[in-house]
Amino acid sequence: MMSWRLLRKGLLPVIAIQYSKQHTILQIFRYSSSNSLIIKKIGPITCIGLNRPDSKNRLNINLVKKLKEAIDSFEGDDSSPVAVLYGERGNFSYGYDLTEFNENPKYFNEIEDVGLLETFTSKPIVAAISGFAVGLAFDVALWCDFRIVEETAVMGGYARKFGVPISDTIARRLCYNLGVNKALDLMLTGRVLKSKEALESGIATRIVACGTGLGQAVNFGNSLANMPQACLKADRTAIISFSKKYSAAHVNDILQIKETQRLIALEEAEKGLYITESEDVRKKDS
Repeated sequence: MMSWRLLRKGLLPVIAIQYSKQHTILQIFRYSSSNSLIIKKIGPITCIGLNRPDSKNRLNINLVKKLKEAIDSFEGDDSSPVAVLYGERGNFSYGYDLTEFNENPKYFNEIEDVGLLETFTSKPIVAAISGFAVGLAFDVALWCDFRIVEETAVMGGYARKFGVPISDTIARRLCYNLGVNKALDLMLTGRVLKSKEALESGIATRIVACGTGLGQAVNFGNSLANMPQACLKADRTAIISFSKKYSAAHVNDILQIKETQRLIALEEAEKGLYITESEDVRKKDS
């Protein structure tokens, strides 16, 4: 069986999977290591890989733009209900590209102008966290819906050490995920967040063994993909609409998706379910 550990470390070619209800067929193909972003489909799951291993997958302006384009493409792909975001060669990402920052005084403004962290998708995104997810990469991880965190992974703001203030978007999202007191502790001290504390504080969705993050994230994504999708989207947007994960500018879009998917889900449930004489709910095809 192909090892997820070898795949994550980049020791195997990228795999594409031809997916069917009966079985899964592995097909091997190679990609250029010069690509800073790798996109591949594993069954119905869109896997988006940050691929700048020589710089620990630091996020330069070009990579952030490519990531935004990939997310927009995933949003428009009706065949893929879930995406997984991960980092190649053992690190999710070491965050800001300080080399580019030193060369471009508008680096932070240009990163923010891309609008990645304010992008709302109607479908869930899972982050597979390995190695470091710090600085801007920590912000990206918080933007995702779920975080499958390897037991040796390290997360944190890190901007404190460089004197870079956090954005309003991240401040809002930290309070949403951690609460005010925990967010103040993490950001003002600049300390790191390890996997055990991340799970206890609600940042991590699952903790998994080192080297298994991508595979476990894909498995998690498949469990979501196997759910009735209209109902899943309706429930997701219902929960998000009561949170402060996104700015007020997205509220109308979120509520519209919620109502649309709710009506579709109720119609599907009415057509696909029946109640037995003992008042048990059954699928009509079971």
